Amino acid sequence: MASQTPLDKAEIAAIKEDPAVPGLIDALKEHLPSSASSQAYDRQRLREAALELALALESPGETFDRVAYYIVNFQVLGAGATEFFTLLRTLDENSENPVNKEDWLSSYVKMDRLKLLQAIVNSPSPQSSAGLAQAAGADPLLLRRLLRFLAATRIIGEVDVDRYEATHITRTLSTPIMEAGINHAYDVVGRPTMALPDFLQRTGYRNPDDGTHCPFQDAFRTEDSLFQWFPKNPEDLQTFNFWLTKQREGRSSWLDFYPLEENFLKGFSGGDDGVMFVDVGGATGHDIEAIKKRFPRLPGKFILQDLPNTIKQAPAMPGVQAMAHDFFTEQPIKGAKCYYLCNVLHDWPDNHCHSILTRLAAAMTPGYSRLIINEMVIQDKDASLVAVHRDIAMMCVAGAIERTEQQWRDIVGKAGLKVEGIWNEVPEAESVIVLMKD
Repeated sequence: MASQTPLDKAEIAAIKEDPAVPGLIDALKEHLPSSASSQAYDRQRLREAALELALALESPGETFDRVAYYIVNFQVLGAGATEFFTLLRTLDENSENPVNKEDWLSSYVKMDRLKLLQAIVNSPSPQSSAGLAQAAGADPLLLRRLLRFLAATRIIGEVDVDRYEATHITRTLSTPIMEAGINHAYDVVGRPTMALPDFLQRTGYRNPDDGTHCPFQDAFRTEDSLFQWFPKNPEDLQTFNFWLTKQREGRSSWLDFYPLEENFLKGFSGGDDGVMFVDVGGATGHDIEAIKKRFPRLPGKFILQDLPNTIKQAPAMPGVQAMAHDFFTEQPIKGAKCYYLCNVLHDWPDNHCHSILTRLAAAMTPGYSRLIINEMVIQDKDASLVAVHRDIAMMCVAGAIERTEQQWRDIVGKAGLKVEGIWNEVPEAESVIVLMKD
């Protein structure tokens, strides 16, 4: 197995002679705060400048390690730092050959649940691998190897030989919401992603555009689509719904940059009996809850819709009616002021999106109703890493796609809707696309 080696003279010379490096250093300096105590700087631009400089300073060997071993970060984090099911490659006792890849990918063995990050965060002083191993009931040598990796990848801090402490990254990843997100990514997204290369080769490198024929089926050896599979795997569905509910904590909300109250109080004609807001496929109601809290003056009824298995997990909220509904069927709420889809359409290929949109368009009142789509809009150039990560994930688990602005305009136009406006704050977050029906 390849390992990282010190830079040789040729590599050092190549980095020093790279004409881009001085300019990147100057760019980084431009974005630095004016003093150590100053908070007046653009965090995102400073981060991007630092990343550009770090990449320019990479040697070929370092580039190889970063790219080739990227998956190891996820596997170690999944194995050692969160609640997990450990994936084991097993041998067939009656055969000299190991079981095939599909067999070992589906062989989950439930082990003791290690909470390494949480243990380090909770400790008032640095921890050793022996101490953590004793608390977890794990092999000390195994723990030493996992901790060493987590330190090298800056997930935990290493203050001395075999002494580890929490950093801001440790604290971030040890929260319940991050744990749920990692579990969802590891258990549901990770396996189809690993199945992608073989799937593409077998299908002649055609773009996956069918939720019942994509890497997900190969990974889980099922004929079900993701959303047919979820109800049969309720623990995974519960983790997914919790992640959806809490994933935006600490991030800007679309309510921060889109003038919802201004746009929807104006012209609302339904009074207290009219329907102001229908959250279609709204999971357990996290967006409706945020809207009601932010804008308590908004009149009218608020309706939360999702499939029965999800709706029954939704908590009761004052002024909100929970309704079981399949958005591939006729929309029962007619003439609402606002219909809302948040991260729904990226779960589906174009033909399914057309079906969802046409049913909503049929329920909308021309000139009065609006449909808000809260989704990624991928930039045509310099697409964000967050957006392309999600795009490949959706390809693997649902045969679906994150869309560019033109792709959004095309798909909504075919459903008889037109874009009234697009609002966004940063390319790493979802945009608000407002649609109307003439």
